[in-house]
Amino acid sequence: MAGVGRFGALHARVWRELGAEVVGLCDVDARRLADVAGGLGVAVVSGDLPSLLARVEPDVVVVVSDEATHADLTVTALEAGCHVFVEKPLALSGAEAWRVSAAAATAGREVVAGQISRFAAPYVRMRQTLSGGGIGRLCALRLRRDFSRQWFLSFGDRVHPVWESCIHDIDLAVSFTGRPVQRVSAVAARAAEDEAPSVVSALLEFQGGVIATVESAWLVPDSAPRTLAGALALDGSIVAEAEVLGADGILRQRLVADDLVEWTSTGAVVPDLSLWPEEDGTVGGALRQEVAYAIDVFLGRRPADRVPLQEVCWGVEAAEAVVASLAAGAPVEVPDRGPDTGRGR
Repeated sequence: MAGVGRFGALHARVWRELGAEVVGLCDVDARRLADVAGGLGVAVVSGDLPSLLARVEPDVVVVVSDEATHADLTVTALEAGCHVFVEKPLALSGAEAWRVSAAAATAGREVVAGQISRFAAPYVRMRQTLSGGGIGRLCALRLRRDFSRQWFLSFGDRVHPVWESCIHDIDLAVSFTGRPVQRVSAVAARAAEDEAPSVVSALLEFQGGVIATVESAWLVPDSAPRTLAGALALDGSIVAEAEVLGADGILRQRLVADDLVEWTSTGAVVPDLSLWPEEDGTVGGALRQEVAYAIDVFLGRRPADRVPLQEVCWGVEAAEAVVASLAAGAPVEVPDRGPDTGRGR
């Protein structure tokens, strides 16, 4: 496993709960690495992935490191003959994403990207209803995901916020349409003293005519109800909404709902139980479903149909175009840099 921060440690736990053996860990933070390895009882550790791979021969490498390292570490693992699970984003450019895809094809190995929203129950249901013809022809999508202001101050500008927040909904839009984005128009606003944009609004135009609006604002105040609960409880809120507009109907989803509300002496909690709820000592929800899917793909039990690598590359291209549109202050055409896959541009 490459990367043992807060989310990396959670990944290690879930993979073990699903029967995988964690044979080695690596991280650039030696103290954190020692703490996690000690807690998990993992003897083989290293400060970098090539050194770790020289000592162990894993079947799978799980990449949960800083975003800028994802593509290189994934290619390193593929060239060592490993399957790879890599957290989102797969890469920070379309060119790097397609480089990963090419490396996977050359190595004959699978890459599963950690686009967890594809496994969250509400979005799964929405996609099933759409694909089953329940709302007719898809016309448009509206996607919004707002985060706590305190999160932006602590990690939201580690990379461009589009790669932290918008990438979730860009990937959902690609998942719903099954097509690449052709054109992007984006605008942004900065809160006081922010060097990176904390508010982003983008219009995505897909091949085939579907449009999607993707919005994100890292401005939810501390007074808002906390929403994250389970094995990775963070103080703060994610306030998300999704609408799928069809010719014969509309699907709507809200993350903050009142089906379960907790009022305590420390404040109000409207817990989302879809991501990684903890029950009877094990982690469930979308994270468990995502890891179980990856294991089945790596073992050849099922095709890589829930998170096709081609669609993940399309999402990275679209996110890169959003960043480019913000920088240019103008619409951006998304270049076709992938293999000949019938994109029809």
